[in-house]
Amino acid sequence: MRGVALQGAGDFPRALVDHADTVELFGSDKKGIGSNVFTRMAEAYAALNRPCEATAPINMWVSIDPAGRDSSRTQKIISDYEAKGNCVTSKEFQKESYPLRGQKNVVTVKAEINGVRGLFILDTGASYLTVRSGFADSAKIPQTENEITLMTANGPAKARLSKADKVLLGKLEAMNVPVAIQTTDDKSYGNGVDGLLGMSFLSRFEVQMAGGSMEIRTRRPKK
Repeated sequence: MRGVALQGAGDFPRALVDHADTVELFGSDKKGIGSNVFTRMAEAYAALNRPCEATAPINMWVSIDPAGRDSSRTQKIISDYEAKGNCVTSKEFQKESYPLRGQKNVVTVKAEINGVRGLFILDTGASYLTVRSGFADSAKIPQTENEITLMTANGPAKARLSKADKVLLGKLEAMNVPVAIQTTDDKSYGNGVDGLLGMSFLSRFEVQMAGGSMEIRTRRPKK
């Protein structure tokens, strides 16, 4: 409700923080979050003239229940934002596949953010593409004052909400992706790991785990 009030007052950056915190407070069970939280977050991004980032909350809402939510209507909302921001880099179908490893099925991948290569954990349970502050500096991801609270496996953690101009995972590419910058550089991700490739990036694609691997592919249009 505070986010709604801030948005009504035209304070869109602070409204985004409250909407993001609302989503995180639900933990791993996000099916109970009303669609209005995600649509208002998208509207706040759009009001800041950031239509590419506005696709992220809608994509996240769809990814929570793709069977029930990945419809021609939601795809049109996303495509309208993409058209306003000229966000689509390629209409060609692309896919990448990564083997699941170990008892926890952890998948680590090499990805490029703003042209800087790093090692990331594919994490469909993380709302955001999350990076260490040191990596953010190397990739020239701007540090902002918009601090959000992330619910992680190690408990609540503070991060700053920003964006990456370009994220490349193999042949899969996305522009203007919301990013959470970890405010401390501890070893919560593991040695040598630069962050989590979460749903602010992954939700732009179809993600399926089957046959001992995780497949990420271009979302197919709904008729």
